[in-house]
Amino acid sequence: MAPIAGYNGQVDFGDIVDSDVAYRTHAWSTDISADALDTTDFTSEGWREFIAGLKSWSGTVEMYVDSTNRIVPSDVGNSTLATITLDLDGTSKLTGKAFVTSWNPAVTVDGVETQSLGFQGTSDLFAV
Repeated sequence: MAPIAGYNGQVDFGDIVDSDVAYRTHAWSTDISADALDTTDFTSEGWREFIAGLKSWSGTVEMYVDSTNRIVPSDVGNSTLATITLDLDGTSKLTGKAFVTSWNPAVTVDGVETQSLGFQGTSDLFAV
């Protein structure tokens, strides 16, 4: 199996923020997890036993900033859900409903202004 180049990845924020392309996204990550519920009892013979519990997903998007494209504080915690699409390689995608949980702008004297956006999924995350 061949490695996949990351340069074909993309993010579509849906209605969370304006004009996705203008936000110059350059990286994204997501964490998909499920709770492990302990069902160990006296018959478990010294080994813990688990069943699957609730699932969740969240993630971050890294963006460069220009003079006109900044996330605004009111985007954080806005209860309006949007469909986020995380494009893996130009053909394989993950999509689901989410809302913005954090915004982290950053500036360094020897670099470009960046901003990261955190989001929390509120639905199933579908592979499309």
